[in-house]
Amino acid sequence: MEEKKMFGAIAVVAVILVAAFCGVTLMKDDKDAYEAKVTGNVPVFGNANNDDYIDSHDIDQLNAIIDDGSWDKTAYPYADANQDGKIDSADVDIVNKIISGQNCNLYYVDIYDDVVKVSYPVSHSRVGVSYWQQAELATLMGIWDNVVLASTSTTSSNSHRYDTSNIEKSFSGSKITSELILECHCDFIIASQGKSDVVQAAIDADSNITPYYVDVSKSSTYVSTVLTLGVLLNENEEAQAYADFVNGIKEKISSGMEKVQEKAKTVVTLMYANQSTRANIVVECEGTGAADMIGLIADVYDSSTKSTSDYRMNVEADWFIQNCGTAFDFIIIEQEGTDTKKVDDTYYTPSMYNERFEEAITYYSSTQAYASGMILGTTYSYNSFGGYANLLYLAYLLYPDVFSEEDGWNTLQEYFDNFTTAKINVKTQGGWYYTGTSYSAYNERLAQ
Repeated sequence: MEEKKMFGAIAVVAVILVAAFCGVTLMKDDKDAYEAKVTGNVPVFGNANNDDYIDSHDIDQLNAIIDDGSWDKTAYPYADANQDGKIDSADVDIVNKIISGQNCNLYYVDIYDDVVKVSYPVSHSRVGVSYWQQAELATLMGIWDNVVLASTSTTSSNSHRYDTSNIEKSFSGSKITSELILECHCDFIIASQGKSDVVQAAIDADSNITPYYVDVSKSSTYVSTVLTLGVLLNENEEAQAYADFVNGIKEKISSGMEKVQEKAKTVVTLMYANQSTRANIVVECEGTGAADMIGLIADVYDSSTKSTSDYRMNVEADWFIQNCGTAFDFIIIEQEGTDTKKVDDTYYTPSMYNERFEEAITYYSSTQAYASGMILGTTYSYNSFGGYANLLYLAYLLYPDVFSEEDGWNTLQEYFDNFTTAKINVKTQGGWYYTGTSYSAYNERLAQ
């Protein structure tokens, strides 16, 4: 009898140890139960509890639905892992395969809100990217070495960020073609939503190609885009590292902005490399990745007359004179190409950026912002995944009494150290922000 009691005790301890090791909560006490943080960031079927992970807690959730005999589709929209319209042991089997990286069919919701079926894990031994933003995504996912097809904006002007020796073919602008995709024998394409027809034509010729479409105009979806791709490729560790990085920045910004009495009124404008030959100036309005991201730290100018295709508007120089001090106070100028562009075989330096910036802003010399040193310079990066890395320094420029200059530099350095292949010192290599001394009013404001 004593032997049976001892065996029973050992069995209970063994079950508890196995459960603890697997992350499964057996305790019925509510305070000890795992509570998923519902985010909606990972619209992959099998993410039963709708948090940022597919793990043993999804198995727990599926089993709870099976035991209960009813399924609340509103609360658990991604529970049906095999898309057969019911929750049963087959869904548990699929999630177990996803967790262990075993081959299976996987379903997810893409940027068009379509349910897409892929073979998991998605093969990505030969990758094509349609533009520099997609190159950034491939790099932070840790698969840059597999990229064989990319735009010249990546292989030339953005080569500061990458070792481009693996690129076999390139194309101008974002003009990726079906023929190049097939010629490079790509098995995975990361493309903007506007390239779906081109990519689909390649898929029609080679069904082994898998696409992943990205919308960089919505900065609020960047974390979701990365986490979802992490699941599809079974590259979850890299994806989660980026999510943690961005969420950490957002937390610092949120904490700092609580100390800001009134958000700065800003207008965000693009300064192209050939600005002197352009008749109009481009203003970024709500709906672009840049305006939405910078909107975390400023009241960004918006307009009902913006383009419905790219959420931008073209204005004349006089527009800034008429609206500065009323519709906005600060002018934030994003200068194209200054972070990574080579000039006479030399990468941009901070001093080169300052010189270019000071020459460019004479364009705004009649504005109130110019007179009071409230024209800020920053590189053109906020319409992509790396833009968050620049945000804390820009917050410092707007609110120097709240945010730290050093924190801004450190965040940008962290991004380059962990999410690019470049080994650079951001303080000395690349033109990121205006840090000149020619405008006394600007520097006096920083010193206050």
